[in-house]
Amino acid sequence: MISPSRKLSRIGGTTLVEVLVVIVVFLVGILAIAQIFPGGIRILNRARDNSVAVGLGRSALESLKARPDLVPEAILPIQFQLISGVYTPVVDSNISNTEYSPITTGIDSTGIVQGTDRAWQLQSGPNVFRRVIGETHRLSAPEWLTPGTPTANDYFGCLAMLELGPPDFTNGAPLPGQLLIYGRDMYRRAVHETADYEGLRDYEFAVGNEDTNLVEIAFPASATVSGNFRVSLTATINSGGNVFTRTLTSQIVTIGTSTTGYVVVPVASIPGVLGGGENLVNVEVNSIKIARLYREITTASAWDPNEIFTYKVINPLIGEVLFNPGLYNKYEERAGATRQPYVARIDYDVRDWRILHEDFRVSSSSPAGLPKVLKLAVPSIRTNSVNGPDGKSAPDHDSIAVPPPTPNQGMEDICFVNNTQVPGANTKDADNVLIIDVETGGQLLESYNGSPTMKIDKTNGYVTLFDIDNDDTNGLTQAVATAGGTVMTNVTGRVLRIFYMGREEWAVQIARNPSHYDFTYNIPGAAQYYVGGSSALGGLPTRIYFPPMDVNRKVSIGKVRYYNGATAETLEGAEFMIKYRSGDGMAQPLPSIDLNDRVAATNIAQDTSSPESMAYAVTDVKGVSVLAKVFYNINSFALGTDPVVNLNTGFGNWAKEWSVTTKETYLHRGDAIQ
Repeated sequence: MISPSRKLSRIGGTTLVEVLVVIVVFLVGILAIAQIFPGGIRILNRARDNSVAVGLGRSALESLKARPDLVPEAILPIQFQLISGVYTPVVDSNISNTEYSPITTGIDSTGIVQGTDRAWQLQSGPNVFRRVIGETHRLSAPEWLTPGTPTANDYFGCLAMLELGPPDFTNGAPLPGQLLIYGRDMYRRAVHETADYEGLRDYEFAVGNEDTNLVEIAFPASATVSGNFRVSLTATINSGGNVFTRTLTSQIVTIGTSTTGYVVVPVASIPGVLGGGENLVNVEVNSIKIARLYREITTASAWDPNEIFTYKVINPLIGEVLFNPGLYNKYEERAGATRQPYVARIDYDVRDWRILHEDFRVSSSSPAGLPKVLKLAVPSIRTNSVNGPDGKSAPDHDSIAVPPPTPNQGMEDICFVNNTQVPGANTKDADNVLIIDVETGGQLLESYNGSPTMKIDKTNGYVTLFDIDNDDTNGLTQAVATAGGTVMTNVTGRVLRIFYMGREEWAVQIARNPSHYDFTYNIPGAAQYYVGGSSALGGLPTRIYFPPMDVNRKVSIGKVRYYNGATAETLEGAEFMIKYRSGDGMAQPLPSIDLNDRVAATNIAQDTSSPESMAYAVTDVKGVSVLAKVFYNINSFALGTDPVVNLNTGFGNWAKEWSVTTKETYLHRGDAIQ
């Protein structure tokens, strides 16, 4: 007879198979519900997209932290204006960094913003802020970029590729050429008389007749080659008894040759300093910043060893610049500072923040000879077979033999070589992807001798590179189109930059408020601040005002002298967040910082009768915010025949669906980059 306890012990439990079956059924049920209810799918997709956005933002900032010299001095908002018959992008500091709509009255049925010649995608969302100022490159060792036997006029030099490009190759910074390239800010030599101008080094300038209306600048000059310089300064102007200040930024000054080693230019004669009926009072000497411009020469020209500040644009579509090899291993030896190699600072307009780029260092395959697979951050790649959010499609690569004068909304006109120049450069199976060898600037061909060199999984974002010579002993071989022809290149260990666009409206925008601000008595523009109560503009005397473009950005104040009642105080090294505040009483509201956020203050020390006093009261105002803003929008709209409806209803409703993920860090530009 079996005891009751014995019977209980034989009762069967749940097996592992049964547990697994229940889990599978449970998961299938969840997926079924998600498919039945579209909201469930959207939730899953949104969670995935948010994860991708966070990763993209973090990666962009980590890349800049690794190369802080590449952090621009500023990234500014632009709008298009018709100047001399050409739609030209100009800086507009009154655009808030939270403004995502184009400045216009309508969008036509083709997607062009009225009053401009560009599509709405290039003037809205992340593409409102895209004027890059002062991206700094330390020049690499010179190398030959062409195969075979080099000649004197071949592509030999120091290669630099724009970090935030591709650039807007039609309308970049409205200055000579499509790029403005210049060196470090020059060193001001202390002088007492004209004889002290003699012997100016190529990194020095001098200022004579300080604190008078006859103030002049002495530039270093060559006996054989003319020179160009980028000049910034703040001048005090008298116009019919009305005294005010005017700040010039990036003014170009050209000087001729001189056997004395210098050329003197009166400040009053510099274009832009004075208008009609105006007289110069003086110049704030500490505001004068001068940098030598590099001069562009043609790609066929030979380098001149006597004029080393020259460069060639070998590809304006991607942003590849070759510098005179004579610059390499040359150093500036400045008084009181360690010698430093020459650098190139570059101003340009980003073509389109929606063009993503990622850098990959190709590791060795194991075992050797296997294809190399690279995974892009955004899984779904845009192709020309899929319409954009407004129902329009970009032109096919094969239809673009020569890049058009106006960039389209895709990236098929961005390449080093096209199919007309090199057959197989861009194939149908690998559309909308461009791979550049960073070392040489060459483009990896997508097919060679009729055989594919790579495979693009446009659905899942995988790029597979094949070893095209089938030789396991010489690394991963790819066909690379260079300036002088196609070269079989072992890309193992090299950095490849992959440009592509996401199927949805993805963009990674780098945002940077100016690294240095100058004082003004007027409404502040880009890289300027105004102290409340210092002019008829008004404002509270404890506040420092900035242009709308800087709202929600962080600044540091080196030193500010203020009063707490009758007691004089000093605040040093403080950081503030710029934001809109109430109680200003100003006709035009401006974002500001307030000393009372940190200390008890009644007013900033100032003498309104002396323009120079403000340089004493507030010093070293610097921007420290660097952000990576990741945009994406999965929605769409249709363009009709009414431009106003297209803007306010079609685009307006679509723009409300922008999802923006922001990653922020705080970086001070190093003292090495003046």
